[in-house]
Amino acid sequence: MEEASLQRRHASRTRNEGTMAIGRNAASQTDAAAVGFPWNSWRPLLECKLCRSITFSVFVLILAIESVILVPSALIFYSDELRRLEEKAIATVGAALTIDSGSLSPAYLQPRVSRLMRDTQILGLSVLRRDTSILARAGNADFDDFNIEAVLQDPRQVARRRILNGRCYDIAWSQNINGTPLILLARMDSSSVNTALLAFVLRIAGLVALIVAFVTTGTMLVLYRSVLNPILRLRRSMLAAAAHPNRAHDFRISERPGDELGDVFEAHNQMLRRVAESKLADRLRAEEQARFLVRHDTLTGLPNRTFFLQHLRQVLQAACQRRENVVVFAVNLAAFRAINDALSQAAGDQVLREAARRLNDGLQARQFVARLGGDDFGIAWAGVIQPPESAAQAEQILAKLSTPVDLNGTEVQLHARIGIAHSKGDCVDPETLLHDANLALNRARTDTRTPYQFFAPSMTEEARRRQEIEQELSYALEHDGLQLYYQPKVDLDSAADEPHLAACEALIRWRHPRWGVLPPAQFIPVAEATGLVLRLGDWALHAACAQICSWQAERRTPPRIAVNLTAAQFRDPDLPERVGRILRACSIDPGLLELEITESAAMEDAANTVKTLCALRKLGVRLAIDDFGTGYSSLSYLRTFEIDSIKIDKSFVDDIGRDPNADAICEAIIGLGRSLGKRVVAEGVETDTQLEFLRSRRCHEAQGYLFGRPVPAAAIAEKLARLPSVPASNLPVTRVR
Repeated sequence: MEEASLQRRHASRTRNEGTMAIGRNAASQTDAAAVGFPWNSWRPLLECKLCRSITFSVFVLILAIESVILVPSALIFYSDELRRLEEKAIATVGAALTIDSGSLSPAYLQPRVSRLMRDTQILGLSVLRRDTSILARAGNADFDDFNIEAVLQDPRQVARRRILNGRCYDIAWSQNINGTPLILLARMDSSSVNTALLAFVLRIAGLVALIVAFVTTGTMLVLYRSVLNPILRLRRSMLAAAAHPNRAHDFRISERPGDELGDVFEAHNQMLRRVAESKLADRLRAEEQARFLVRHDTLTGLPNRTFFLQHLRQVLQAACQRRENVVVFAVNLAAFRAINDALSQAAGDQVLREAARRLNDGLQARQFVARLGGDDFGIAWAGVIQPPESAAQAEQILAKLSTPVDLNGTEVQLHARIGIAHSKGDCVDPETLLHDANLALNRARTDTRTPYQFFAPSMTEEARRRQEIEQELSYALEHDGLQLYYQPKVDLDSAADEPHLAACEALIRWRHPRWGVLPPAQFIPVAEATGLVLRLGDWALHAACAQICSWQAERRTPPRIAVNLTAAQFRDPDLPERVGRILRACSIDPGLLELEITESAAMEDAANTVKTLCALRKLGVRLAIDDFGTGYSSLSYLRTFEIDSIKIDKSFVDDIGRDPNADAICEAIIGLGRSLGKRVVAEGVETDTQLEFLRSRRCHEAQGYLFGRPVPAAAIAEKLARLPSVPASNLPVTRVR
């Protein structure tokens, strides 16, 4: 049936082509009749680029061969003509100067030489003795630059040269005239030789052109009929198949010559059939690949988020009918960004592929793993599953991922966080269940006590509140809804019984219209998670510097103000530039500003910390390490850090007098700071016992509720108002009242 259909289509196409050919032939015959020349037989040959190319190549080749033959012939012809001109000149001059008797005097020679100028092709003639003295000369006889040395040395030699682009031909020769050896120099008109050469070349070139045209035409007619015409048919078939590859077999060549080209046509027809079959197979594979790519992640090969939600919808519907449970594990690779930053994106991709392989290996029945995006993965598990089983499964996932990954010789330790959500037999939608798992994952990220968390309904309210905080915090930044409070730092080195004010720490507060004054702990984590922390940090720096400037304008002596930098601020490479811009804008002494960096932020990238601290130090600000003792400081780096002071964390100060270990740690930190030339500040001092201990160990400064809670700037200004005005550059110590 298919073969019959193909034959019918071919017959129809043949008829159509025949009709078109008849029309073209009729038109061509009409044109040919108009001009009286059979163009129809020549049109395909003239329109064929390949024919024209081969014709031109054959023409150039034959022309080159004939040219190789013509050039030597022309040179020989030219040389012979000059030789004849030379022999004629020598014979003519010798006959004119020969006399029967008498001496060859100038008076006798000059008339004969002059007569030669009128009657021959000689343009100039000089007659010289052997000593090159001139006996006679006439015409254009300027031979000063003519080298006749060879003729003087050997009388048999003839010197020759062409001048004026070949229009003149000079010769010099030696000849005995009446027994007297003379040197004769003649300049002859050789333009007739050039004319003869041109005529010779034109005759030969015309003959060559006729031969080339005849040979080329004959060759091309034979070549066109036997080779080029079949090739053009093959070309038309190939172009049509290329334009319509899905039905390439429709353009097979039915008529084949009986020579080698017939084998080529047969191979071409088979190729077209295979092309059609291959295109069909390619289309099927492409459709299958497209379906796969729509539902899978290209990097790991795991199902993607779309496929995960589709699968989750199916298993939730089945679980709802069976009263079973579906558990979703939202898995995140902690610190994955640090791997990308430190080792390159290619290393990060390798980590993702390895994590995907580990999660996919050893899957239990009715478990489904997918990459949800970035460094997030999801696992769906359907069945009668209780929370203890989910916890055990989470432990297994963490164990799989905890094995170090080898990245070209560098071992990378993976850490994961997991959020777990149960459907609990309820008929929930997949988006809600995955959202619940992500909320639990967010809690696991912030709560370092356990690497996985189960979803609780309260997390939804917390997420809603975090979103509300994010929106309202952005509004507060833009509409002056934030305020700085200041907590005093006192000087313990003073001999006075009552400590003196050494500095203040600026602490940000949010005056919320519904929730009242909020401390940083309630909104800083949200700012860090949403990227608002940089704007918040810049606001705090500017507000603190502006307050110092305001106190100076009121002729008060401002204390040193300490401002905390978040880890995100400290990682920002533009931090020194921004601090410098704020200092210049407020026109304050840089020594009145102190920047506090947490120990963990400083040690996150110690090498970069050194560079940043040096840049800040050049601005003139003071620098402190906050929460000292709670992180993992290296003493070697602490020695190189450009800092002025270290702060003992409140967790150690709280246990002074109750825990000997806390006493020992505080004493060691104080001793270390003094040994390194750094000021030591104890924070969280609330009892007289703690104060006496710190004083006895020679701690420089202290901060805590014992000396004052954080208060607005106005309260600090009241204390400053009771003190005499002193230039700010003296950095005086004021007494707390």
